[in-house]
Amino acid sequence: MGILKPFSRAPKPMRPERLPNGCFTLHRGGDLVASTLPSSFSQESMLEIGRVVLEIFDKALSNNLPLTDLHIHYSGLVITARELRGGALVFLQPATLQLPHQHNPPAMHYKNLDEFVLHLENYIECWKQFNHYVNLARDKKFSRDDETQFLEVKSIIAQGLEAILASTDKGGPKKEEVHQLFANAPSLRYLADMSDVIPTVESNWHKVYLGLQSLLGQLKVQQNKAEKGSGWSLFGRK
Repeated sequence: MGILKPFSRAPKPMRPERLPNGCFTLHRGGDLVASTLPSSFSQESMLEIGRVVLEIFDKALSNNLPLTDLHIHYSGLVITARELRGGALVFLQPATLQLPHQHNPPAMHYKNLDEFVLHLENYIECWKQFNHYVNLARDKKFSRDDETQFLEVKSIIAQGLEAILASTDKGGPKKEEVHQLFANAPSLRYLADMSDVIPTVESNWHKVYLGLQSLLGQLKVQQNKAEKGSGWSLFGRK
């Protein structure tokens, strides 16, 4: 009888172009809201990374340790996460190479009012992150990674806007307002060099932010009525 040798194969090294580059958001229920990652990176992998990130934030909260940012550095990949009121905004970035990427946005079909409210709350938190980066530009305290993340956040916001406009007729931000806001803030470097533009950007941001809060308030009123058994029509459409 011959000697049985366990089958082994040297692991294939991951090439830089195979590393994921982009970001995704999860709401506090743990489900994927939006992503700018390439379609070759599976949704299951995003959800697994997100599960660990949310677990870390939750454990920190339960131990009364305020944790809003998480940075994990591997030899070839950097993971940065921001806490979003129970959800998370997660950036994946190759540590060795910056490459352009294509992505296929996840389908955003809201099954019910509760799910839409969760996604809208997550979307509003992403808008807060946009304002955070504008403040970094004002103070001229931003890095190359911040610049990359700012562009990714704008991509997430643009995706979310399309989903909101397609799902409700109750108001919310206008596409033209958001596009104009983004045109005035193409990059953090631009805002830092053209600081006189920042008050206009902040004014437009505040207008959109209030519109989103108003839409969220209307949906929560509708949500409360549904919980009391008054019935409801999804997003005002019968």
